[in-house]
Amino acid sequence: MITWEDVMEVEIPGERRLYGTMCSGITVHRQGRALIVKLPNDFFRALSSGFTNGGFVESPQAVMNISGIGGKVEYTCMVGGLSTFDEMNRRYASKLGLDPMRTVFQGTAANMDNASVVNMQTGSGIDVSLAITGGISHNGGRAGDPTTYDESRDTGNTKSGTIISIMAIDAELSDSAMLEAMLLATEAKSCVIQELQARSHYSCGIATGSGTDQVTIIMNRSSPHKVDRILKSSDLAITIAECLAAGLRDTFDRQAGMNPVTQWDPLVLMERYQIDMIREEIRFPARMEELLSSLEVLRKDPHSTAMVSVMLNIADDVRNGLIPEEDGMELARTICEDHVIRRRTDPVERLRIDNQESVIDLLSYVCALKLMEKVESRRCGDEQRGDRDPQ
Repeated sequence: MITWEDVMEVEIPGERRLYGTMCSGITVHRQGRALIVKLPNDFFRALSSGFTNGGFVESPQAVMNISGIGGKVEYTCMVGGLSTFDEMNRRYASKLGLDPMRTVFQGTAANMDNASVVNMQTGSGIDVSLAITGGISHNGGRAGDPTTYDESRDTGNTKSGTIISIMAIDAELSDSAMLEAMLLATEAKSCVIQELQARSHYSCGIATGSGTDQVTIIMNRSSPHKVDRILKSSDLAITIAECLAAGLRDTFDRQAGMNPVTQWDPLVLMERYQIDMIREEIRFPARMEELLSSLEVLRKDPHSTAMVSVMLNIADDVRNGLIPEEDGMELARTICEDHVIRRRTDPVERLRIDNQESVIDLLSYVCALKLMEKVESRRCGDEQRGDRDPQ
């Protein structure tokens, strides 16, 4: 089997090209598998949670975001632990003509051509910039989710998915202000994920990030702006959050097609509770072609999506202990009664509805009934069109 060293030896990174610009004269470049945030002089300082050359870094030459090699070859590095990962990063930096000891590294499975670069300014004139990549379709997780593996033993069994944020602030920040900026960027990231209701792959909750997210904050010591604290209500804090949110939404759409339209889909929303077999709830008297076409109609029905969203919120409230389960079930049945059930007269359906044991079970069955309604409605429409067709 070939190794990462074999790939690195023959890999041709190609020419470096300008990808975007950031504040303080910082430029963003694309070369090979890397996004290179190049700093113009030695008056910068960085704080990074990246694995290689992380922490507080004085006068870095660049901050790099690198796409992994992929496949089993990438695991030949991962099983070697962080020391091997450091070696691979530094060797790649040298290949691209950078000083490996003055480069801050971050890594991801995302493609660097899907990076988003955003520039904003506070009301007082402090520039804030962001270069970000992100995708959590396979590795979205919620803080506090159950343990899935021991990273000290099993470094080759992780799922791909990482949000890499490189933020530059044209101000001289104190150590505490740099930490506050990192916390604000992290909170803003989680807000975007919550708003999009992206699922955790390790629990029934909404994700707060991925298991390998990394953030770098860059400050400019030569800036006339001096900042000792970044209070959450300050203009700078708001700009940091807005910049992060704009960039993350853009890169989510570029990398994974994740946006408000694709997320506002009942099947997508139900995935986090693993409700993906509503076609198995009842034995539909319909052809598979009818079911699949009607399912697509159901996915585009905003009223059905709203019902699913409300029901999932009730399930969340029950799971989080905000309301007793019996109260949640009563409320969920009332919603279903108004939206679906009152139009159904089959006694078997009513029996099953009345005896569902959880909000999630009720939602799954009601969605199946809603799907059958779509099938029947489309059949009626086809029959009416047939009656009007000339013989």
